[in-house]
Amino acid sequence: MTFPEPTGTPSWETRVRPGAYTAPSGVRILYDFEDVAREIDLRRSVFEFPGVDGVYIQRNKVGARRYPLRCYFSGDSHDLEATAFEAALMEDGVGRLEHPLYGTFDVVPMGTITRRDNLVTGANQSIVETTFWPPLRVLYPTGQESPENEILASLGNFDVQAAQMFSDLMSLETIVKQVSLKEAIRKTLNEISQVLGTVSKTTSEVNRLFRDAQSILNYALDVLVGQPLLLAQQIINLTTLPSRALAGIADRLAAYGELADRLFGSEAGRPGERIGTALDRRQSSLITNEFHLVDLTANAAVDGSVQSALNTTFRYRPDALGAAVEIFDQFDALVAWRDAAFTDLADAGAISGTLLDQVDTGGPIQSLGNAVATTAGNLVEISFSLLPERRIVLDRPRNLLELASELYPGDVDPRLDELISNNGLTGDEILELPPGRTIAYYPEPS
Repeated sequence: MTFPEPTGTPSWETRVRPGAYTAPSGVRILYDFEDVAREIDLRRSVFEFPGVDGVYIQRNKVGARRYPLRCYFSGDSHDLEATAFEAALMEDGVGRLEHPLYGTFDVVPMGTITRRDNLVTGANQSIVETTFWPPLRVLYPTGQESPENEILASLGNFDVQAAQMFSDLMSLETIVKQVSLKEAIRKTLNEISQVLGTVSKTTSEVNRLFRDAQSILNYALDVLVGQPLLLAQQIINLTTLPSRALAGIADRLAAYGELADRLFGSEAGRPGERIGTALDRRQSSLITNEFHLVDLTANAAVDGSVQSALNTTFRYRPDALGAAVEIFDQFDALVAWRDAAFTDLADAGAISGTLLDQVDTGGPIQSLGNAVATTAGNLVEISFSLLPERRIVLDRPRNLLELASELYPGDVDPRLDELISNNGLTGDEILELPPGRTIAYYPEPS
C-alpha cells in the first residue's frame, strides 16, 4: 500500500495512514494491508403482536465495534516479523491499534489468530488475521476486593431484592388469582425444565438437586402461592442450579439465553398488549401477576449466566472473552425488554384505568447489572493470562500426529486428544487432514 502526497483537494487517499499495533509491553509493529472493514452492532428489540402486520422495533443503543484485520508481512524477514506480531497479540493487557483508516484507539485482540505462510503460491509473504475490540475500561473490576466476592455480594443483593419486589407487586388476595398464578407457574416450570434440563443432566448431583427443586415447587405449589416471597426464592434457586453443571460454558450460556428469549416472547412477557383490552381491574391483576413471574424468571436466567462464569475455570482466552460478550448481550436484552414492558404496562393501564399500581423499584436490576459488569470486566482481565487461540490453514494433506508434533513440540501425547476435540475432527480427518482445513490450537507461552 502506497501513501500519496497530499494535494490541494484532500481525498480519501490522503486520509489513509500506515497500520501499526503497539503491544502492552510497548513494542510497536508495522503491518501492510489491503481491504479493511469494521463491524458495529446496532442493538434492536423486535416485538411482534398477534393479529397485527409488521413488527415494532426498539433501538437499544450501539454495541461493540470490531475491527477485523488481515495483516501482511513481506521481505526477507517476513516470517520473523509475523512471529513477532503474533507474540505481541498474545501479550497480556490492552494494546493500541493504529488503524489505516478508522483512527487510533486502545484495543484488545480477541478471538482467533490465523496465520498463513504460502511458501509455494505466495513465497516471501506471511499473513496474520485477527479481530481487535476496543474495551470498555470502566467495566473492569476496581478496588482492592476480590472480583469474585464482589460478584457474589451483588448476586446476593439481587436475590433478596428480586424476591421482595416480586412479593410486593403480586396481587393474590382471591382464590381466582391464586389459581391463575399456579397455572402460569406450571407453564414457566415447563419452560425451565425443557431448556435447562439437558444442561443439568451433565452432572448427576446438579441434576438431582434440580429435580428436587422442581418437585418442591410442584408439590408445595398450593402453599407457596400464598407465600410469594418464599415462592420467588424457590424459582431463583431452581433457575440458577444448572449453572453449577459440568457442561461447557458455551452450552450453559446458550441455555440461559434461550430461556430468556422464550420468556420475552411468551404471552405473559407482553403485558401491554393484553392489559389494554382487559375487561376489569381483576383481570388486569391476573395479567400483571403473570408478567412479574416471567420477569423474575428472566432476571434469574441472567443470574444463572453470571454464576456459570463464576463456576468455570477458563483455560482459553476466546472462551473467557466470548462469555463476557454473551453475558453482556443477555443483560442488555433483559433491560430493553423490561423497560418496554413496564412502559407498555403503564401506558395501557392509564388508558384503560384498570391497572393496579406497578412500580419498578430498580433495586434488583441494579444489583444484577453490577454483577454483570464486574463479571465481564473480570473475564477480560483474566483472559490476558489465558492461552490465546491460533489457527493455521493447511496448504497440503497432513498427518495428525505429525501436525501435533509441529504445533506442540515436546508435548504431543497429552495434546493429541485436545487437538481432535477442539477441532471436531472426524474419523477420516484423524487419518489424514485435507488441504484447506483450518486447525485451531492453543500454544503455551514461550
